[in-house]
Amino acid sequence: MNSVTALICLSSLLLGSTASTSTSLWGKKVQLKGRTCIWQLQPDVVIPALAELSVCMLIRRSYDTDWTGFDYKAPGGIYTELGLGGTAGQMTVWLFGEKQILKSNMKLHEWQSVCVTWSGPAQRLQVYINGTRLLEAPVSPKTPRKLAPGGTLTLGVSHYVAASGEVKPETGKELLGDIGLFRIWAREWSAVELSGPSCADGDVVRWDLQHWRHGCPAVPDSTIHCGKYAFSFHDDAV
Repeated sequence: MNSVTALICLSSLLLGSTASTSTSLWGKKVQLKGRTCIWQLQPDVVIPALAELSVCMLIRRSYDTDWTGFDYKAPGGIYTELGLGGTAGQMTVWLFGEKQILKSNMKLHEWQSVCVTWSGPAQRLQVYINGTRLLEAPVSPKTPRKLAPGGTLTLGVSHYVAASGEVKPETGKELLGDIGLFRIWAREWSAVELSGPSCADGDVVRWDLQHWRHGCPAVPDSTIHCGKYAFSFHDDAV
């Protein structure tokens, strides 16, 4: 294990020490089987006006259908402020309503680590799969320099907000498969930091039930690993 991986794993233990063992989702996944199951942020978890960010998650697809990884919309917004999705051989990243399409070879029935980073000051969008950078694209200077705060976020399905304020799923591109370790940080992680499996929990959104409300429970999965460690070690640390 190199020094970067060791440092990230150590930071996960320090970050995780403030979380409750009973609410930790480390070593657990969300199973999405086509039935209605919305994972969204708890009402008291507010995403701030970020000038840069990193989003990482694990995705395992079961079928070669259109899919959604996550969908973030600004308050009252119609378009996707920040999001991830794809088809059988392509991946789509949404930023401020604009999309970037790139080729991807995400095999079925295998965990894939996907990270999206963005910097407003650097006007840069990057996408990594399993630690390898697949996209580095300039962002138009006309786009916002900060993410709209206080929006709605869902996993595995795109959504809209009804007049009642309730978050509703948009069917047709929901993920059929599994999601794990969804996290958001308030900075742009470097290529070196993302070159190996990340063991650090987010500082904006954590993989913990204190941050999520859901329509179906997460279930344990021993195939989820952090570096060379199975996540069973993290159950005692968070």
